[in-house]
Amino acid sequence: MKKLISIFFLLSVFFISAQDLTLMHVNAKWNQNNNYNLRGVKNCKIQYALLEDQAPSLRAQITSVPIILLLDKNGKPRGQWKAGLSFKIEVPVEEIQNRVNVIMLESSRRRATSN
Repeated sequence: MKKLISIFFLLSVFFISAQDLTLMHVNAKWNQNNNYNLRGVKNCKIQYALLEDQAPSLRAQITSVPIILLLDKNGKPRGQWKAGLSFKIEVPVEEIQNRVNVIMLESSRRRATSN
């Protein structure tokens, strides 16, 4: 019974904290043909934004489009993938999902040890 309760607790911590991460995909209007397909990435919110709609301070910081930023609940970057000279992101979606999973695992471990 204790094991069942422990498993339930760990799973609930994992799923409750799942929305603490956000993948933000930023691209320019002229480059929308090279949008990266984030469908299927789990355990995070996914947002798409156009570079032209962002504040000038953010636009000045983005040097390559598209760019995918993995942000934690405090807005701190936890991962970044950006296009090269081809104006396409050339990483497999599994790499992005793996990064999300690693951060989720680290987060759940910290929560479990602090309780």
